[in-house]
Amino acid sequence: MVAELSGRGHAVCDLLKAAGLARSSYYYALAHPQQPTRVQLRPKVAQIFSRTPNGCGHRQVAMCLRAEEGVRIADKTVLKMMREMGLRCGIRRERAYHRYNSYKGDVGQSFANIIGRDFTATGPWQKLGTDVTEFKLSFGKAYLAPVYDFASKEIVAHSISM
Repeated sequence: MVAELSGRGHAVCDLLKAAGLARSSYYYALAHPQQPTRVQLRPKVAQIFSRTPNGCGHRQVAMCLRAEEGVRIADKTVLKMMREMGLRCGIRRERAYHRYNSYKGDVGQSFANIIGRDFTATGPWQKLGTDVTEFKLSFGKAYLAPVYDFASKEIVAHSISM
């Protein structure tokens, strides 16, 4: 825009100030115009991409270019080229985040929360709590399940198992 308006009689320094652009950036952009990446390889990339019905990803295309054409090319360069050409692999689903999830739903029995985070008791054996702790040992894993009395603050029972 600055280049076009400067050709119509406007001062370059005033246009750069209005655009908020540095003088060096303007002249660098004039000396180095944007060119598409590796134009000579674009037909081959399109041909490799169209071999499969859903296309293939940039890694596969780069691997084929290296094997078939003997071209030294980085995966990121192929990715940039495919983006410029509008080629997109349709194999993966559109999801923002891929990660392993081992959740299998509700397993086992659950109980109603009748304590309601009130862990004080007026007498022994009124409120008891338990938890399972896993210990990793040299021969495997051991599990400790103590039973805690909230009134006397003592361990009243425990169980250790493999």
